[in-house]
Amino acid sequence: MKTKSARGASTRQRILSTAAGLMYKNGVNGTSVDDVLHASGTGKSQFYHYFASKDALVQELVTYHLSALPAAQESLLAHLGTLPGLEAWLDQILADYALGVYAEGCPIGNLASEMSGQSEVLRANLQATFGYWEACLTQGLMQMKAAGTLRPSVVPAELATFWVAAIEGALLLAKTERSAGPLTVTIRQIKSYLHLSAVGGSAKGKPKRHGMLTFCP
Repeated sequence: MKTKSARGASTRQRILSTAAGLMYKNGVNGTSVDDVLHASGTGKSQFYHYFASKDALVQELVTYHLSALPAAQESLLAHLGTLPGLEAWLDQILADYALGVYAEGCPIGNLASEMSGQSEVLRANLQATFGYWEACLTQGLMQMKAAGTLRPSVVPAELATFWVAAIEGALLLAKTERSAGPLTVTIRQIKSYLHLSAVGGSAKGKPKRHGMLTFCP
């Protein structure tokens, strides 16, 4: 619903950002409209002026969270076609974790875990989001392969799916353990595989540091 004034836009954004914070911490099912109204200092009539229902509000959380995730920004996703670009994206995820961005897990992953079986529309939206990340990685890896940077045996689409799944899983483990360890290890392994998959990279011998696993291409 369109707002008619800057004040109205501010109220709408306050409701959305408050709901996003509460639902990120307590879950969608653990957060009521009344909780949002109380925390945002708004009235029920204001809420329903901007959002037809709680479900309508929840549908907007995907876009809201994406806009707040540095690693999901086009400035990084558009440069995944080089080794430095891919490493910058991975490093950004680690940096975001250190800043507390993923303190309660990946907000997109949390929504998917909780709501995919409850709302088909939201499930499709979340699937499209993961699919977009996979597509960006796939395109970047295809560019590297076409340029002769990666070995011919690399399958970009499969590798992209694996990496997104691995990172989402690592963020879940990091949330559970209250530790950056699972994410740090996962990203280190992705970087290791990336270098081993590069033309001229060596997959022979044992890893020399960090006890790294090697997934040979």
